[in-house]
Amino acid sequence: MRILYVLLQLTWGLPQSLLGLLYLLREGKGKEHFWFHGAYVTRWDHTGGISLGMFIFIGDPLMDYGEENAYLTHEYGHTIQSMLCGPLYLFIVGIPSSLWAAKYTKEKLRAGISYFSVFPEGQANRFGERVTGIKVPDQLPMEMFELYDSFALEIGGVRQWVSIRGRDRTAPVLLVLHGGPGSTLTGLSHLYQRPWERHYIVVNWDQRCSGKTATISGAKSEQEITLERMLADALELTDYLRRRFHREKIVLLGHSWGTMMGAHLVQTHPERFIAYISTGTMVNTREESKLQASYYREKFEAEGNAKKRKRVEDLGAFWEAEIIPEDKTLAMNRILIEEGNSSVRAHGLISDIRYELLPLLRSPEYTLKDALNLFGYRAYTRIIEKDMPSFDLAKLGCEYRIPVYYIEGRQDMQTPYALAKAFYEKTVAPDKAFFTLDPCAHCWDIDAPEQMARVMCEELPPRIRAYSSSSASSLRTRSR
Repeated sequence: MRILYVLLQLTWGLPQSLLGLLYLLREGKGKEHFWFHGAYVTRWDHTGGISLGMFIFIGDPLMDYGEENAYLTHEYGHTIQSMLCGPLYLFIVGIPSSLWAAKYTKEKLRAGISYFSVFPEGQANRFGERVTGIKVPDQLPMEMFELYDSFALEIGGVRQWVSIRGRDRTAPVLLVLHGGPGSTLTGLSHLYQRPWERHYIVVNWDQRCSGKTATISGAKSEQEITLERMLADALELTDYLRRRFHREKIVLLGHSWGTMMGAHLVQTHPERFIAYISTGTMVNTREESKLQASYYREKFEAEGNAKKRKRVEDLGAFWEAEIIPEDKTLAMNRILIEEGNSSVRAHGLISDIRYELLPLLRSPEYTLKDALNLFGYRAYTRIIEKDMPSFDLAKLGCEYRIPVYYIEGRQDMQTPYALAKAFYEKTVAPDKAFFTLDPCAHCWDIDAPEQMARVMCEELPPRIRAYSSSSASSLRTRSR
């Protein structure tokens, strides 16, 4: 029977099967695949499902909720329709189904309108149930809309893009502050984030003039972007998440520039956060520049590369200037990128295309236009020229009222590993830990996604739960 199924899909249903094969080549790398009653199934990064000939692509929400394979049975029913309709499938089933999916919202679900109430969805259920014997639920899971949601939210008077993904309503909410300024993580999150979603409700936010926010609200700001403005945005989003998920506190993760914001937030508003995770930690900008110049001057001298050594020496001791020249900072950053200290894997045009551009183009969140809006730093002139060069983490204090966890790449010279390690030793907190990613430079999303997942999913959840429990117990004791 399954041989006949495959044969019909590859002959009578050939147009959609060829399209499915193209989807497989584009979406299937590194994903889970398995056979289901003759259909070839891929668990992809999108939330919904699509059936093309003998190929089914289905998201985590449809696999995680309901009876086992219940929503997969619905998609399998579409493959039966493919065998019946043959080359007319895309016109009779595919296009109407896609249009209905695009129009179906959580408001319709709450109003009691079933996704399966229209053709061809109801028919797909009946066909799938007849072959597999598995009952399809009457409705889509509400979690598909509540825990897998991407939308524009007005923050500080500007529409900004927020992406929410998770699998467990009771999991801690994790707000990710990306680096840059302007270097969003949303478009690359599909490379590393899926394991996190089993332990957190992960929230990615494209900050002002960055990524999808730049697409919907512009890459230039009508007002000067200041550190104070960005902290206010972050607090507004934090409070929105606390209300939406009925949480007193959330977990905060900062990467690179995001650690500058994160440290300010948890020091001034610790009552809003359960724990703080700092990665690619900015410690002291002047010390960072001094350490970078010294390291590369010695490295190039040892290599006998006089030309590269001269590039470093020509910068002089620019970190000692009262106002650090932006051109010297950018020149130092170019050396860091060329020498693989942004990433040990992606430095050079070919590897940049392989590890950054192509994954951005495969992102379920980003379009090509969004991917090209990764230069939001141009709108952050005041922060880059005034706030970042004078940043000193120690001035915010080494004592924290919540747990603090550092995750650092051993090969990171952009925010040097040695400085982060030294600051960790001075840190005083209810709980703290330092985790080393090796080999890894500044961009763990490219260099060490598996190592990062181990820390985020195995090491940190028990510690956060333990602190939350002890904190809640202490609060109850004090209230008696």
